[in-house]
Amino acid sequence: MAKFLMAISVAFLLSAIPTFSVGFTKGTSRDAWWYDLGNENYLRSTWQWIDTDNDGVAECYYFDANGWMYTNTTTPDGYTVDENGAWTVDSVVQTRDVQKEYTEEDDTTSVQDSSSYKQETLDRINQFRAGQNLHALEESERLSSIADIRAKECAASFSHTRPQGGSILDEADVYGEILAHNNETPDRTVNAWISSAGHNHIMSKGEFQHFGAGYYMDEKGNDYWVVLFGY
Repeated sequence: MAKFLMAISVAFLLSAIPTFSVGFTKGTSRDAWWYDLGNENYLRSTWQWIDTDNDGVAECYYFDANGWMYTNTTTPDGYTVDENGAWTVDSVVQTRDVQKEYTEEDDTTSVQDSSSYKQETLDRINQFRAGQNLHALEESERLSSIADIRAKECAASFSHTRPQGGSILDEADVYGEILAHNNETPDRTVNAWISSAGHNHIMSKGEFQHFGAGYYMDEKGNDYWVVLFGY
């Protein structure tokens, strides 16, 4: 399985639309739909495969720069979508098989694994810092909460640019981000970061005082790892 890493560090919301639970949401300012990623984040300027009824089959939808889903029209890049927003070719909805959502029992196990994985990831980063004669970082609940959101966003778009545009570094208290994809375990993930000059540099910053971890596994079994750093 392919592995991916990303790192960055430093020194629009939908108008008139309230925050709802994750998923398709009907707009209040116009007769159109948008896709809520949670915490006022949403899909924007992108195609996205979505299994709307959890039947193991996803359809492809396009969202404009403001997050509205195109319906019954031709998208700016020349593709046709039907009245439900699904991509069609010669009036046939295009689909892609995906693994069905976890059962409630599976989800309980996943939450437990997620918590364990996040804690081990942070512990291993502090072990690495100790080997560099650097002080240990303290976990920030705020950073961990944002990191969890970022991990889910990375499943939609594995990039330091958020699905709705902008950077996580625009958030208060966030001054560094490292990402990984399909590394399977905390040990492999942190070792991959250690072996990467850019990630190593961010983990080695003596100015950082706090960090937080996020982890998410999508319905296809792809895992996404995020660690955020702050002063």
